[in-house]
Amino acid sequence: MDVQRDLNYQYGWNRYLMKYMGIWPKERKWNRLSSYVVLLPSLTMLCFVCVPQTANLPFIIHDLNLMVENLAMGNITVSIALVKTIIFWTKSEPMTSLLKCMAKDWATVETRTGRETMMNVARISRKTTIGCLMLCQLVVISYMFLRLSTLKQSDNKLVYRSYFPYNSSVSPNYELTMIGQLIGGSYGALTYICVDTFIVMLVLHACGQFSILKDDLRNIQSSDREDFQARLKKIVEKHNYIIGFAETVENCFNVMLLIQMLGFTVQLCFQSFRAIMSFEDRAERFTIIQIIFQINLIIYIACEMVQLYLYCYVGERLMMESTDVADTAYNCEWYSLPPKDARLLIVIMCRARASPLKLTAGKFCWFTVLLYSQVLKTTMSYISVLHAMKS
Repeated sequence: MDVQRDLNYQYGWNRYLMKYMGIWPKERKWNRLSSYVVLLPSLTMLCFVCVPQTANLPFIIHDLNLMVENLAMGNITVSIALVKTIIFWTKSEPMTSLLKCMAKDWATVETRTGRETMMNVARISRKTTIGCLMLCQLVVISYMFLRLSTLKQSDNKLVYRSYFPYNSSVSPNYELTMIGQLIGGSYGALTYICVDTFIVMLVLHACGQFSILKDDLRNIQSSDREDFQARLKKIVEKHNYIIGFAETVENCFNVMLLIQMLGFTVQLCFQSFRAIMSFEDRAERFTIIQIIFQINLIIYIACEMVQLYLYCYVGERLMMESTDVADTAYNCEWYSLPPKDARLLIVIMCRARASPLKLTAGKFCWFTVLLYSQVLKTTMSYISVLHAMKS
């Protein structure tokens, strides 16, 4: 059994991309140069996208279309990516401990069924990461291509409409600013995807461990009372271990997820509004570039919706898997056990039912498919308001 090979299969893509961004969980030391790699993407996003676009807002506040463009395309997305970078970098120690727990789980899996469960989870995590990365890069590359193709026809000669404290229209300032914005936008997209898929991978791993735990509960019957109690003790310890794993993920990222959910709502609102207005404004005169632009907007919106749905899906699955432990304990053959032993299962059932595990947004709400539908409804309401203001 090659544990390192299994781990590399499960989160190899995340590790490669996060090392490139400088946020891969590891021990941080002030005298180690690798601890400062994160400064390059952070400063690039901050100095070429976030601050310049925010500084440009007072100059375009009178124009709704320009405000929507500013907030929809780069400002909110890259700002959230910068927040994710900072939070994830500061949570290196608990993330390192979670990775060690995952390595321990792979090394100590005992049954063939348990290993197959973990491989299925790893396969889903890997496919999710690759799929989201491809979708995100498609959005970034197509948008960059569109911006560079329409620079001559646009009054905005930069990738993102921004304000800089220097003349950005003369050479070499212009070229350096363009390169900085291109790199900053790419860094933002990579960070957005890497952090999201990494958290999804951690939650799915916890769900997989719950599945293995339920298999152990189903097979807990034993003719030997000491053997039964030893198995039950192991199950209780495993249950507490998984709960601690999931709660660590929740405590580390619930504030970040609140910021992301609020930003997503605003961003999806502005992006959808921009797509609708572009259809109305150009209903009779579409060119190839404009068609590509419409497709890019649709893919961008789809990418945002997929990111939120991932959190809602894994959040609901985590809650269902954690509470299903109680049902599994109830459905096992407890009636064939001595009454004193059967009553021990009540502890597991009470623990699973009393406090189901949840992935929350700042402790205000938890991610479920119902939350996903509510966010979409709220977004549609805001779009109607913006459309009425435009009319």
